[in-house]
Amino acid sequence: MNYKWYIKLALSVLSGVLLALPWYAHGFVFLVFFALIPLFSLSEISLREGKRNAFGRGILLFYPAFFVFNLITTYWIAYCTVPGAAAAVILNALLQTLTFSAWHACRKQVKNGALQVVMLIAFWISFEYLHLNWDLTWPWLNLGNVFAYTPDIVQWYSVTGTAGGTVWIILLNFLFSGLIGQIQQHNRKRITQYAIALAAAYLIPGGLSMGLFFHEDAPIERDTPIEAVIVQQNTDPWEEEYRLTNTQEIQRVLDVAKPYLNEKTNLVITPESAIAHTIDMEALRNRTFMEGDSRFEGFSLLDSVTVVYPNLNFVLGLSTVSISDHKTSPVAQECNPGQFMEFFNTAGFYNHDGLVSHYHKSRLVPGVEKMPFPKIFGFLEKAIIELGGSNSSLGKDTAQRTFAFDVNGREMRIGTAICYESVYGELVAKFVRDGANILAVITNDSWWDDSPGHRQHFEMSRLRAIETRRYVLRAANGGFSGVIDPLGRVLAKTKYNERTAIQTIVSAQSGETFYVKHGDYLARIAVVLTVLGLLFTLWEALIKGRKPKVRE
Repeated sequence: MNYKWYIKLALSVLSGVLLALPWYAHGFVFLVFFALIPLFSLSEISLREGKRNAFGRGILLFYPAFFVFNLITTYWIAYCTVPGAAAAVILNALLQTLTFSAWHACRKQVKNGALQVVMLIAFWISFEYLHLNWDLTWPWLNLGNVFAYTPDIVQWYSVTGTAGGTVWIILLNFLFSGLIGQIQQHNRKRITQYAIALAAAYLIPGGLSMGLFFHEDAPIERDTPIEAVIVQQNTDPWEEEYRLTNTQEIQRVLDVAKPYLNEKTNLVITPESAIAHTIDMEALRNRTFMEGDSRFEGFSLLDSVTVVYPNLNFVLGLSTVSISDHKTSPVAQECNPGQFMEFFNTAGFYNHDGLVSHYHKSRLVPGVEKMPFPKIFGFLEKAIIELGGSNSSLGKDTAQRTFAFDVNGREMRIGTAICYESVYGELVAKFVRDGANILAVITNDSWWDDSPGHRQHFEMSRLRAIETRRYVLRAANGGFSGVIDPLGRVLAKTKYNERTAIQTIVSAQSGETFYVKHGDYLARIAVVLTVLGLLFTLWEALIKGRKPKVRE
């Protein structure tokens, strides 16, 4: 039976809508367990038609689904950059389509249903792993992130990370698809088998997870309390951020924070780029700047606060530059003859001793903070959007560094993920491997206005808390800021577009989860399975090609 093109298009678009709706906090998350079923049907229809070039035909069939999925979930990027939004939607949809089409083409050779399931899981997780690690990195829509709104059912992310969620979603889609097929065939025995498999696949991980999430005596350490103030300074990034001086920015931070400070306060967490104008980090560290320099004079305000509160430490969102007489990295720019500058998006750790430590953002936003594949697209370097005092690619750190501070004679450490980095589970886990007892996320989500973007970003921090079993202190410029406990429960949260602060006491946590120790091990296994799957498919194609055709 040949289906009309508009029926195929409708199935594809339906799948895109079902994939997109769970990314909104309206109770739609269960739809993700059915979202791939229309695509499975399209794949089956296409293979039954028996036409050649299954891969190419798959691209035409599946691209509408992934385009709709990306458009509905991430259209808000256009609030910051319309070309960036178009590129993200079009290219990410294409990459997802290529992945699904590759699996569709392999189905033509591999008839075993169980192998087909394993291959799609392996292909998709391998694609997501690529998106976590290459120059065009964009893991925002990795399927496991969809449960950020429902952390109660994914407490097992402390073992698997979000890749476990991707396995769960694809497996349940296959099981539901199989159940529907058996119902259509009125096969009672197989219906029972699929129903039991579905119940086990959903209820065992989901039920055990909810039991932990709602348990009053959840395994959270309470020994060492850390008192912190989280600042939401609410500076308009378009109209104010680069018009205010650094001194005015620091004064705004202190105006918000001071009412909540006391002699026991250990930390003040400020948002990304809270001090927006570029600072020579070595000049600040060594106090070699000129007196009256407007970029630095505001730090005397911080010094006056640390005199009153000597135990106080600031985590500062900074834009910094390193100046050298030689080219220290590929992104260093020769601004004057014999003078090279490398710019960074930085978290600085500041106390009564001044700037004592720093961490440069290491996972940069493609097209905004770095030029992907610079050997190919380096000529477009100057087209990078200026969001931080530089219109060139930023430098980055080589490791996830934590900041040490004292709490009642005990050394504690805080790991600070900067904005986009909070989407990367393994990266955040590295802070814990470096000794972080608590985590901070500093971000400037105001670029996206009051859109789903900043809401999705806040919720993803809940997954990082689960994976690492650490408290997360989240400081956003415009909203939302908040406190998240090691089970992903939101303990405090600001309103959007509000100038305020949160005073909180959280507990230092020790130990490492299985995920912290081993990172994205499921993804690495998936890469191996993908290679084996492709080799097996090639072998099957060669074997079938050698079989003699039987003449009638």
